Amino acid sequence: MSDSSSVEFPSELAVFGRHRSVRYFLHEPLAPGHLDLIIEAGRRAPTDAQGHMYTFVRITDRTLRDHLATLCADQQHIRDAAEFFIVCLDVYRLRQLVEHRSGEWGMRERISLLYGATDATMVAQNMVVAAEALGYGTCYIGAVQNNVDRIAEVLALPSGVLPLYGLCIGVIDPAHYPPTIKPRIPRELCFFENRYPSHFTPEQLDAAYAAMSIKRDWWENLRAYFAAGGTMERREPVMARAWRQQGLDPQPAEQPCTSTR
Repeated sequence: MSDSSSVEFPSELAVFGRHRSVRYFLHEPLAPGHLDLIIEAGRRAPTDAQGHMYTFVRITDRTLRDHLATLCADQQHIRDAAEFFIVCLDVYRLRQLVEHRSGEWGMRERISLLYGATDATMVAQNMVVAAEALGYGTCYIGAVQNNVDRIAEVLALPSGVLPLYGLCIGVIDPAHYPPTIKPRIPRELCFFENRYPSHFTPEQLDAAYAAMSIKRDWWENLRAYFAAGGTMERREPVMARAWRQQGLDPQPAEQPCTSTR
């Protein structure tokens, strides 16, 4: 594999080289027909065993959109974007389909969480690539997990359906378009050949910090999100509540996950 710093995207792949998370949108709709194109691009993503274990809830009610923005760390770009979706893993519909043919439901919680999240994310990323290829801006909203249990209730999601994150798509405000793309950790720390390395050297870890600290100290970000007392730790009890509430708690592994309303 070549050094990632030497890679330049050809015109056919330029959309990947210019990706940025956009948080400032003009109050304009998508062009006619573009939403359908973006959704259909998503629907063409791979799905495990043809299960389609995902649901996207499009939020068009402005009052509901405002409420969800408040629940998601009060992020204004959720309100401003032309389109906003709550992306969910969904095994409720799949169970209905199995039982509609008198089958016995066999999916357990761990499998449901893994494959549902995978299916949903492949669809979402296809939509992101399609939207950006059409010239729009996109932004994932991880803060859905701040109040995921309440969001599931607000959207009347049945057991077996769990919100994962949000997705904003909209017309970019050029006055606030990020001028540069964000850095990535060195390729040799995340792409390996044949075996996982036995350890990471201090030099490799320092190289990761150097690559990621071009604009600001990356450690401050890691500490805020991933260290003890950070955002991810604070989300843990909320997520645990939501998993139980939505019938997806992986603790009772011997029982199939429920999906009755």
